[in-house]
Amino acid sequence: MIGELIGARYKVIEVLGSGGFGHTYIAEDTQRPGNPHCVLKHLTFNSSDTAVLQQVRRLFQAEAETLEQLGKHDQIPRLLAYFEENQQFYLVQEFIEGNLLSAELARGVQLSEVEVIPLLEDVLSILEYVHAQGVIHRDIKPANLVRRRQDSKLVLIDFGAVKTIGNTVAEATGETSLSMPIYTTGYAASEQCLGRPRFSSDLYSLGMVGIQALTGSHPAQLPHNHETSELIWQDQAIASDELVAVLHKMTRFHFMERFHSASEALQALRQMISAAPTLLTHSPAHLSDPTALVSQPVVARGVSSSQITRLFGASNKSSFARMGLAILGTLAVAILVRSLADSPENLPWQVSRTITAPNTSLESDRISTGTKQLNRWSSSLQKQQGIDHIAAGNYDQAVASFEAARSENPSDPETLIYLNNARIGANKAYLIAAAVPLSNTLDSAQEILRGVAAAQTEINQAGGIRGVPLKVAIADDGNQPEVAQQVAESLSKDPNLLGVIGHGTSDTSFTAAQVYQDQQLVMIAPVSSAMKLGEVGNYIFRTMPTDQQTAKALKDYLVSVLQKRRVVIFSNSNSKYSQSLTREFKTALDYSGVADMAITEEIDLSRPDFDAEDSVNRAIANKTEVIMLAPDSEVMDKAIRVIESANRRIPVLGGDSMFTPRVPKIAKDKAVGMVLAVPVDVTNTPFLQQATKLWEQKDLISWRTALAYDATQALIKGLSQEPTRDGVYRALSEPRFSVIGAKGIVSFQVKRDRGQAPSYITIAPLTIGSTKRYLFTPLTPRFPSPPSSKKQTSP
Repeated sequence: MIGELIGARYKVIEVLGSGGFGHTYIAEDTQRPGNPHCVLKHLTFNSSDTAVLQQVRRLFQAEAETLEQLGKHDQIPRLLAYFEENQQFYLVQEFIEGNLLSAELARGVQLSEVEVIPLLEDVLSILEYVHAQGVIHRDIKPANLVRRRQDSKLVLIDFGAVKTIGNTVAEATGETSLSMPIYTTGYAASEQCLGRPRFSSDLYSLGMVGIQALTGSHPAQLPHNHETSELIWQDQAIASDELVAVLHKMTRFHFMERFHSASEALQALRQMISAAPTLLTHSPAHLSDPTALVSQPVVARGVSSSQITRLFGASNKSSFARMGLAILGTLAVAILVRSLADSPENLPWQVSRTITAPNTSLESDRISTGTKQLNRWSSSLQKQQGIDHIAAGNYDQAVASFEAARSENPSDPETLIYLNNARIGANKAYLIAAAVPLSNTLDSAQEILRGVAAAQTEINQAGGIRGVPLKVAIADDGNQPEVAQQVAESLSKDPNLLGVIGHGTSDTSFTAAQVYQDQQLVMIAPVSSAMKLGEVGNYIFRTMPTDQQTAKALKDYLVSVLQKRRVVIFSNSNSKYSQSLTREFKTALDYSGVADMAITEEIDLSRPDFDAEDSVNRAIANKTEVIMLAPDSEVMDKAIRVIESANRRIPVLGGDSMFTPRVPKIAKDKAVGMVLAVPVDVTNTPFLQQATKLWEQKDLISWRTALAYDATQALIKGLSQEPTRDGVYRALSEPRFSVIGAKGIVSFQVKRDRGQAPSYITIAPLTIGSTKRYLFTPLTPRFPSPPSSKKQTSP
């Protein structure tokens, strides 16, 4: 395997590990400058069963999407790529340079309390993020924690995707002897060893790492109380009672007695830190001898001398000395930064940079008008050359390169937007931005960008807005509210930016909208339906129907067409969109005028112990008649499993988030007949014909594309009336404002929402030759008069 080129790109240079169904290698990325190292994980198995292959393919994609989301945390390796080659599956992740924590905790080495506390705090903050994504790591141990060389932070690795899929293969093929436990003896909690891991199972494992660090003993060597099964370790460690209490609660035998979440454990740890001795004043003379910190007076609040002695005793002197060096370094950096800040005349490089890089206030790692590639999944030499030319100001060469890249891949909207921008060059242009989750939910992000790019291309080919072309900046919010806020703040600071189309979900749209409202910058949301968005302020518009309209459409179909009464709702409790649609659907049922309407159960798709088959079977056993799916992108794979488990035994309804190619592609015939309420149906419209010609592929055009096109057209109309921020706002706020969209007229009603009812679509099979495909198809249901046993007034 050494020296072999995988995926025509990744050259294997070292074996990291192998066993069971997986192998892990260090590889060189031969298509990136400098051939940087990466980690290549290879899933291999021998099975000719096509059903097993399909199951593995589905699980592989789901696991990869999970790793993509997790990799957004700074202390988790980023997923760089995933692909299939010769029915073998590969994951490519960021290579972290540093040392394993297991090397620091070599046999017999004991760390001091001042070293263990930051270790726990570091990893708990990572787990807080991981658990918020509904993921349990299941293998926290020193060998899966890397001390990153560049900043000494701990990085959590090996989320066990290969083991997870491998065990599924073993179960499917009957070769259960090859399955691998996803835990390590000594670090795993009892419930995890039984195959029932919980969030607190990760806390148990981390607690064991902390205990190992304090005692110098491997967890498997520690004795247990035979009556309670609790660990006995306190006599082998030198630690404060407060830290002992935290670790004890993290490692209780029964999960109910542990901290219930990483956030709770982190809070307890930080409360302990805040009550510990605090170094407030030390002169440079003290810092010149770090060991003197131990003997120097310490100003502390509410801390006794005995506590100080216990925390910083003789056994901890060397560790505390190292901490003194760290403090010295931090103070030195702080003094240097402060002195530079106070003396701008000492920074000639700042002036030079300002002169040589004008008009680049928008360019950053997440925002670009063409100087960098934000879509990591679209690799093209011609495209990269175009980006390099734009960065150098060589616009004619950039146009030629982007045109060549577009010939290679006409479906990439980023290429077309950059091409349009390159054609403008350094000439005057009106600037807008499109904020989408490119690094998280690529399909929907590209659907939105295709709508924006289509409108940009159309207006620029027509001569521009009163002779001035339209330039588009692309922003990647990663589908993370905190990142969306940062992106919004960066966009708002550029006075040349006249409007924003975005963001990609209701959660990110709501967070970013508050920034745009404060900065009086118009945002038009093409895909956010959450009712709460309409309450942010008068600078926030949307081209998408609200959740109230979608919920009413689903209720009408349930009551009038299906004529069913008992429904189960699957949603994500952590999603504003999901909860908004659920809430509006329940309200619509309450005011349906049907006396025996009942929601049999509400099931949270984000729960780590969620079981699709069990949930569906339970619903059917409870005489549930209809499944209502209201997921967001984060739990889409679980929603698809619900469809597969239902297997057409019970009707399935869904919100607009379910309108993704993944649903028919994965669920296939099991999804046939399910009905979705989507914002707009552009079937057989001039827009669809033009978009298909532009992108050379009909199934790439979705309602997101249409509504993003409508949002861009609205901004263009606003700019044509007065090309300023205030002018755009005033134009869109006019009661008579309207513009022709992808299907019909775009206008804004109450709370700047669009007054347009959703459309119905279903999934149907299509046979082309010997190939059967499953596609979304428009549905025009007949609505008989619904039965009614009572009369109510709709709110």
